[in-house]
Amino acid sequence: MTQSLTEDDDVLNALIATCDDLGIDLKRVITDMGLPAKILTAAQQFIPSHLFNCVLETIAANYHCRDLALHIASELQSPQLGLPTTVMALSNTVGTALNNASKYSAFYHDTSYWQHRISDTEVSLFKAASPFSSEHYRQRNLLGTAQMFLLLNSLSPHLWRPNKVGFSFPDPGVLFSKTFHTFFACDLLFDQAEDSISFAADYLEFHVSGSDINLLRGIENQTAVMKQLLLQDRNLVDQARLLINERLRFAHCTEAELAHFMEISSEQLRDELNRANISFAEILEQQICKRAKEYLKKYHAPIKLITSALMPENEDRLSHLLMNT
Repeated sequence: MTQSLTEDDDVLNALIATCDDLGIDLKRVITDMGLPAKILTAAQQFIPSHLFNCVLETIAANYHCRDLALHIASELQSPQLGLPTTVMALSNTVGTALNNASKYSAFYHDTSYWQHRISDTEVSLFKAASPFSSEHYRQRNLLGTAQMFLLLNSLSPHLWRPNKVGFSFPDPGVLFSKTFHTFFACDLLFDQAEDSISFAADYLEFHVSGSDINLLRGIENQTAVMKQLLLQDRNLVDQARLLINERLRFAHCTEAELAHFMEISSEQLRDELNRANISFAEILEQQICKRAKEYLKKYHAPIKLITSALMPENEDRLSHLLMNT
């Protein structure tokens, strides 16, 4: 197995195992993309998640493997979605797990952050859809949904009974139907407004099998101290840069998401940034451009790959920014 090669190295190890099983030449995929083959074997090499997302999409397209993410998820030792899922696994009940996770929504290793809504009989865990998640990062999006599904199952094994799973992308087709239905084993809905996992509200009361309240409190206290040290004496613009950069580690960031992470309304965020003579779009472009330059310097990857990874909706704009800054 490889060592710490990506921001979610267990996922990379699962990808390597999946490619071996499916007869996919991962080394060739990597080199054809313009990335050095050594990133698959050198212990200190590091693949940022944006480039990793491109690897997933390239394999899915070139090998006609629209269910790639489900094969990867099946190889994982445990779900890898960041701090929120760590605190979920240590919580007392499934209900408190969801509430605890919501405190750390900026730190999901996914295309967006997960939220939940509760009715009398059903709970829906959902993440907002966007062109990034439903088009450009479809495999990463599916991988995130699959991992959350596995995590919910692991909280109270043998009691997990999902009602349905919704996807923000079209039905992948009959060739992949078996993989989807085998993995999720419930009703599947495609072309939905959001990605979601729904289950009976009774599940909220079930005890989490791996609950460890003392360890959970320790993690929460340590995180609170780190957050205070990180954000203290920083103005709102600098705080926005930090939070946007955190989200850019794995996918993208919208104005609405940033406002949610900062616990203010979108209107308040806009007003505060206007007073600082800057906009959300400007900060986002600055952070994307900074990250693109880092990728160019460290990985010597083709500029086309970097622009498609970081700004797939407007690659020409990022190319222009890189040439003129």
